[in-house]
Amino acid sequence: MQRPPVGRLLLLQLAILLLVSGGCLIESPVSARSALFGGLAYYIPNSLFALRYFQHRGARQAGAVFAAMMAGEMFKLTLTAVLFAATLLLIRPISGPALFLGFGTMILSHMLTPLVFSRVAHR
Repeated sequence: MQRPPVGRLLLLQLAILLLVSGGCLIESPVSARSALFGGLAYYIPNSLFALRYFQHRGARQAGAVFAAMMAGEMFKLTLTAVLFAATLLLIRPISGPALFLGFGTMILSHMLTPLVFSRVAHR
């Protein structure tokens, strides 16, 4: 089985976040920064999880894969909450709608970028 292109998926997601943040710059620098930090609150933990999870391969490492997945998921959720709370507490001024736009965009990109890669691979 071929390994998923994790690095390319993560780069595509980062590019999407930078485009959204750049688009928010049209409204204001505060909106752009808020969208960036909202997206990073999702992107950073998700990237760390993906890089850690996909370092294990093979049937002999099934236990290690499962353990890494469970620990990684708990770490990812905790770090996402910490980064989001830190953003809300430390970044001033902040645009709530732009913050959630960046965060929501990263959730959608997490779900959609594998579909893009699978369609490109089947061509």
